[in-house]
Amino acid sequence: MNNYNANWMFHPPNRSGMGRNCNRNCDRNCNKNTGRPVTCNAPEPNMVQPAHSRYSDCAGAEECDFSCGHKHGSGGQTKTPDLPGCPGERGEIGPQGVTGPQGPQGATGPQGPRGDPGARGPAGPPGYPQNSIFASFLGQEVILPEKTSLPLKTDIPDVTRNITLCNEYSVLLTPGCYAVCYYISTVMKRHGFIKLAPIFNDSVQTVYAAYAEASKRKEMLVLSRYFIVRIPDASTLFFSWTSSCVSKINMNMSIVKLYRE
Repeated sequence: MNNYNANWMFHPPNRSGMGRNCNRNCDRNCNKNTGRPVTCNAPEPNMVQPAHSRYSDCAGAEECDFSCGHKHGSGGQTKTPDLPGCPGERGEIGPQGVTGPQGPQGATGPQGPRGDPGARGPAGPPGYPQNSIFASFLGQEVILPEKTSLPLKTDIPDVTRNITLCNEYSVLLTPGCYAVCYYISTVMKRHGFIKLAPIFNDSVQTVYAAYAEASKRKEMLVLSRYFIVRIPDASTLFFSWTSSCVSKINMNMSIVKLYRE
C-alpha cells in the first residue's frame, strides 16, 4: 500500500482518461464469454478507499457504470420527482381602482370624406315673397261733390285676399302693417281748397291727411301722401273728401302689405 501511494504521488494517473480506463478494466474482467462471472476488481461499496485511488477520478465513483452486476456508489434509491399539484380556487376580484387623470387632448384628425346627400324632404307650404301682397286703385276725370267719400275702382286686385274691395268706397284689410300711397290732382275753377283724410281703425287719421288751396283760377292742386300704418284687427279703409266746390279729379292709389322677420 505504501508503494502504491508513493507511485501515485510521483506518477499521477491521466485524469482525462481515468473514466474510460475504469470502464475498460471492468469490461475485460466481467464481459468475457466464459459463461460465468469473473470477480471484478472494482471496490466494494463499503470498502475504504485511499484518498487517491484509481477509481476516484472516474467521473464520480458513484456514477461509474460497472457491468459486472455490483452496485457501485452511495447505494441510495433514486427519488421520483413530485408531480405538480392542482391549482387552487380563484380569489375574489379586488375593488375598482381610482380613475387616473385625463390624458392630454390629442391632435385633431383629418376631415373625413363627404357623405352622400340625404333624401329630399317634403315640400313646405307655399309662401309669398316680401311685398308681394298688394292692390292698386285708379280713377280718371271723376266728378266729386263738395263732401263725399273717395270712390275706389280696382286696377290690380290682391289675389291673396288680404286687401279686398268691400264696396265702391272702401277696402277690407287683414291684420298687419300696410304701406299706403295716394296721388290726386284737380284743376280749380276759382279760388278754393281740397282736403283728403283716411279713416281706418274706426277713427279719422288726420295725421295722414292732405290739404291744398288754390289762390287763383285754373290752378292745379295736388294731394300726395305716403305712410305706413299698423292694423291690429281687421278693419275697413276709406277716404273722406272735402272741397270748396265741385271738382273733377284724377287719382291713383296703391296699398301694399308688409312683412317682418
